[in-house]
Amino acid sequence: MLKRPMLLGIVLLAGAVSAEDQSRPGFASCAAYYFLAARGHGMQDYDRLYSAGEFSLNEAARRHGRPAAEQRMGEASGTMMTAIGQDWRNIKVLDDAYGATCETLLLDAGYTGF
Repeated sequence: MLKRPMLLGIVLLAGAVSAEDQSRPGFASCAAYYFLAARGHGMQDYDRLYSAGEFSLNEAARRHGRPAAEQRMGEASGTMMTAIGQDWRNIKVLDDAYGATCETLLLDAGYTGF
């Protein structure tokens, strides 16, 4: 039986998002992260983070179709909310687990909104 990769005790969605590389999140997971981060951080960061979420979701939809992208994003979002204990004050847990890899993924895809 394969074990899912762990980072800071958080499952990185290897099973929930099978088309993504198991060692890093893909666009659907990054969309979930950025939309959650937009809500978990102050208003000064909202537009920047939300725009990154939209770009991520659109890339996931372009690659996998809109229904699959939205389903994967929803599954990732649920896993992330569980990881922070449904408490926005714990958003740093997601920042640490997803922030750098999602930023790299978007920059590699040509995103310029950071």
